[in-house]
Amino acid sequence: MELLQYIRLFRKWLWLIVLCSVLAGGAAFISGSRQEDLYRARVTMAVGNYYYDPNPQSYEIKLGADLAQTYVFMARNYAVLVDAINARNFNMSPGALASTITARVVKETSLIEIVVTHADPILAVNIADEVANQLILKSPGSLTPEQESLIEISTSEIEKLREQLDQSRLRLADVENQLDAATELDDVERLTEQYNTITNQIIQASATIANYQDTISQVQATNVIEVFEEARLVGLLPNSATRNTVVAVIVGAALALGVALLVEYLDDSIRTPEQANQLLDLPTIAAIPKFGRRRDDYSDRLIAYRNPDSPSAEEYRTLRTNLLYAMNGKQVTYLVTSAGPSEGKTITVANLAVAMAAAGWRVLLIDADLRRPRLHDVFNLENHTGLSSLLSLDPHETVYEQADGRFVYAPEVQECIKETDVPGLSVITSGHIPLNPAEVLGSASMQRWFEHFVAVPDIEIILFDTPPVLIAADSVVLASVIEVPVVLVIEAGQTRPNNAIRAKERLQTLNVNIKGLVLNAISSRDLSYYGSYYYYYYKSTEQVRRPAQD
Repeated sequence: MELLQYIRLFRKWLWLIVLCSVLAGGAAFISGSRQEDLYRARVTMAVGNYYYDPNPQSYEIKLGADLAQTYVFMARNYAVLVDAINARNFNMSPGALASTITARVVKETSLIEIVVTHADPILAVNIADEVANQLILKSPGSLTPEQESLIEISTSEIEKLREQLDQSRLRLADVENQLDAATELDDVERLTEQYNTITNQIIQASATIANYQDTISQVQATNVIEVFEEARLVGLLPNSATRNTVVAVIVGAALALGVALLVEYLDDSIRTPEQANQLLDLPTIAAIPKFGRRRDDYSDRLIAYRNPDSPSAEEYRTLRTNLLYAMNGKQVTYLVTSAGPSEGKTITVANLAVAMAAAGWRVLLIDADLRRPRLHDVFNLENHTGLSSLLSLDPHETVYEQADGRFVYAPEVQECIKETDVPGLSVITSGHIPLNPAEVLGSASMQRWFEHFVAVPDIEIILFDTPPVLIAADSVVLASVIEVPVVLVIEAGQTRPNNAIRAKERLQTLNVNIKGLVLNAISSRDLSYYGSYYYYYYKSTEQVRRPAQD
């Protein structure tokens, strides 16, 4: 697609995009505004015991960081959650509890942060505390009561020995001072003995401390986890209604745009003059905007007569101008048909006839649709007699030429040619429906009457309404017999490309001249973009000269 096509597509589906955005945003806002404020509690845990060591080994640091990833996963483990619920009687399921918990490793450390988000601040702290407790209980480095007692005793003894060491070092320093000052041999021997005794005591105490520390190290494992910072509230999570609303609006608009693109991709109907021109290689001589409602009466759709100032009526005048511009003083005859049923051919030819008559032309409109005739409904005419009745008569016996070149019709012919409320417009309705419409329209009688109407000076334009090309052969037969150009009507958004192509090929098979296309019932969104670009340039009605009178 080109950029302008994307713009057209956006404008066409803007209503859906806005609707989905409003619905999604409104739902998100209502849902978010009803949510309670959420509190966050955090507990920090440490993996490994290397941080107690003044000179930790690098492998211990790396091992602690690697193990921390495992404990992050275990924080939301089903067994941990179930034990936490049972321990504190939390009134929630494991799944609901898991949804409140997030865990992560503090970057470049072996510290774990467990954050609990809940509407109840006390419950949030309790959950964080109990989850941390369950991780400790389930860690392989968790100590037994006997081991904890042994570590406690060893730590106490170490503290006592360190106090004794401090005192012994003070005494040793005092003895050293006395040795430096002693002059008598007996004093030197006595002080030397004391110095050696204190030194031995210091050595023994240091060795004992080392033994106790070794005992503690043996009891404590590397794969151990403990609380580094107690569970506490760390803040109030702000209500995210506004953010969620914005996100919902964007998502709703994106989904609507996706649906629009999908619909456009799957829709292969002809919607614009550009598509019609490219598909059929025929000029689009008018693009009629959609007007009225489908349940309107046929007579209400005669918009060129009932609402001549409307855009649709103006497009029928465009069609009139394009068809009459090259008439050069000659009588004009066109046959109007469509590819399939209900594509607007009858309404198109009726409004075209009105537009031509309004410009001062004398128009004869013939309903040659002898299968589903509708022109009598459009103009509110009786249909007891019409084309089928006329074709049963011989023009040589029922038409009388006057000295001034004008014609006088027998009463039975006059009954078939009906005047309308539109000055200058006469209509021959279908009359009764024959059993063989195609043969009737291709008959010699049809040729004779057509030649007669062409010869009548009071008739300047003849228009035929005929059945759809793909439904019956009537249109093709009539067009080939009387040798007149055809205007093909297709309905925007309804006519399938294959049907339009088949209709064109069927007409061209018998060398029928297709004057051009009328794109009927085009959407205002498509019309606003394509209209001025694809329509034929046409001159005003005043520029179309009436043919000279004979």
